[in-house]
Amino acid sequence: MIKLTDLLFEMLDEKKADRCKRIADRRYSKPSAYKSGAIVRCRQGKIWKDIKSEAFFIGEDDPEIESKDIQYTKPNFEYEWEEAIRYPEFKEMGKEKWSSLGNKGYIINYSDIEDLLGNVDLDFDSLEDDKKSRFKKSYKSGSIEYPIAVKFNNNTYDLIAGNTRLAGLVELGIDPKIWIIDLSHLNEAKKETLRTWFKRKGAPGKTGGWVDCNTCRKDPKTGKLVCKPCGRQKGEKRAKYPSCRPTPSQCKQPGKGKKWGKTK
Repeated sequence: MIKLTDLLFEMLDEKKADRCKRIADRRYSKPSAYKSGAIVRCRQGKIWKDIKSEAFFIGEDDPEIESKDIQYTKPNFEYEWEEAIRYPEFKEMGKEKWSSLGNKGYIINYSDIEDLLGNVDLDFDSLEDDKKSRFKKSYKSGSIEYPIAVKFNNNTYDLIAGNTRLAGLVELGIDPKIWIIDLSHLNEAKKETLRTWFKRKGAPGKTGGWVDCNTCRKDPKTGKLVCKPCGRQKGEKRAKYPSCRPTPSQCKQPGKGKKWGKTK
């Protein structure tokens, strides 16, 4: 015999499921894997938890943020140069050409490259408080600067700048727009891509790759600087967003500002 409480819980679950689908239908104009994923996350209580009509909350203690049509602004390529020079292709071409190439970029939706985009941390709650505050302020104003990603080929993209903006918008159930700088035509002419160059340097052992300078410590036995690989393993948490260099010795070189870590 079915209990009345079981029926009530079943009705509540159906109501929640319908609610999540209605919200997703408003946010996404056509069926997609991103839309389906958002519905699942909603039903799990990870997004759209406290929506009242079109109101969003980011965390229980944060002020209400009204949903609105976002106006994206063009990236500041001169400011983002310090992020760009982490990539040898951009460092080699120089600031002026980087800016010129950036201005020729194009815009796509995050959902179009979601499974192809590297260097992304979507755990919004774990990001730095000042960055989250700047994102909330920008969102409330209705103006967000495009995150920037580089396209190496049809299957490989990397986020260069704007991780907090990207994570914040995804947290709100929005499919962000990303400014793409296309390097595929350059990499096709080279035998060695950024990926192969990246993997042959850095961390000791089988892992290889660049190192995260925020994790460097002196080995008490050898006195050498030892750092974790730049790329985090699935589910791995780190206190700071990775600041990557090819080798531990290069972590001694000054980066952006006085401290390691992305500033945006």
